[in-house]
Amino acid sequence: MPIWQQSMLAIWLGIAILFMLFFRLWRLSHREFSEEGLLPGLSIPPVPVYSLTNDELQPFSTIYEATEKRHTVLLVVDYGCTFCREMMAIVPRIAKTYSHMSIRLIIMDNDVEQSEMMWTLAGRVLPAVRVASQIEIIKKWRVHRFPFAYVINEQGVIVARQSVNKEKVEHFLDQLVKQETKIVSGRSHYEVKN
Repeated sequence: MPIWQQSMLAIWLGIAILFMLFFRLWRLSHREFSEEGLLPGLSIPPVPVYSLTNDELQPFSTIYEATEKRHTVLLVVDYGCTFCREMMAIVPRIAKTYSHMSIRLIIMDNDVEQSEMMWTLAGRVLPAVRVASQIEIIKKWRVHRFPFAYVINEQGVIVARQSVNKEKVEHFLDQLVKQETKIVSGRSHYEVKN
């Protein structure tokens, strides 16, 4: 094979490799920025929350547990979302099955009555707050699909997040239970050794 053909082959091979690398980087960056929700390790930006029992403004920190080794699951729902309303039917079962977990309903809605109706659909078995459904808040939380679940620690830092629905929410909670059990057993094993 003449040298000029070898050179052309090397150039085309180099272009193909560069194209594959560029495509891979593009996919990684696109996935990073298009994924639903804030990434784990970030704090959820505090927003005004309103108690559904008395519609009074509360600090954001009241919606998660302030105890060590305890995570809080925030189920973010919207009254206008059909999947959210469907999921509310299984919330009483979730509350009973996962009673050892701290689960809160975050109802994104400007209308107090619709928020109350959503909480009623859930059987009022979980603590719930209303967050004004403003575009700035939704952009800050990066929630583009409802229902959505965030798991936060005692400092309000995101540990996990996932888009959920009626079929996926219990699997998501089961995975959290397994992870917490593994962490707790690891801590106890370490404490016993010392």
